[in-house]
Parts: sequence; structure tokens; C-alpha cells
Amino acid sequence: MSTDGTSQPPAASGSSANPRAAYHRVKKTPELPAPEAVKLRMTPIAAAGTLLWTIALVLTQVFRDELADSGREWWVSCALTGVIVGLLGTAAMVIADRRHFRRPARGRS
Repeated sequence: MSTDGTSQPPAASGSSANPRAAYHRVKKTPELPAPEAVKLRMTPIAAAGTLLWTIALVLTQVFRDELADSGREWWVSCALTGVIVGLLGTAAMVIADRRHFRRPARGRS
């Protein structure tokens, strides 16, 4: 007896069995409606990340000599790259948020 309670042997891989029927045989939970999308502004998140990279850049400047002595002077360029990419990402999120949260024009159908 197969796992679905019938006396038929399970379909071999590559068989021409109906995939929808196979899905319904193994589906155990009922279909649930999809949740509504969460509206979340991304600009503050990107700005916070950029701020953290900026703090890291300042700290690498404060401890520049210690980093150079230990062979970690590349941390400065890493933090600077994080700030630059963060600024670009924040600008992109400002544009995306404006588009996403734009109010539809009134009077138009």
C-alpha cells in the first residue's frame, strides 16, 4: 500500500502523472490566503546602516596607528566603501520610498 492510502504503487519519477493530482495527494494543510504586504519605509534602515559605517570610519581614523601596526589598515578602506555604498543605497531607498508611498492623484480613474 502506498503512503496516500491507495493500493496503487507510487508514480515513478518522470512518469506522466498529473502534477496537480500529485500535489493534492501530498498536501496536508489547507490553502491559506496570502498575507497583505507590509508597508515599511526603507530609507531609515539604509540611513542607520550608513551611520554605522560612518562611525566605523571615524573609529578607524582614531586608531589608525594601532591598525597599521597590526596589519589591519585595510579596515579604513572597508569602512569608507561602506559609507559610499550606504550613501548610494540611502539615495536609492529615498527614490523607492517616494514611488512606493506616492498617493494616487485624486479625480483620476
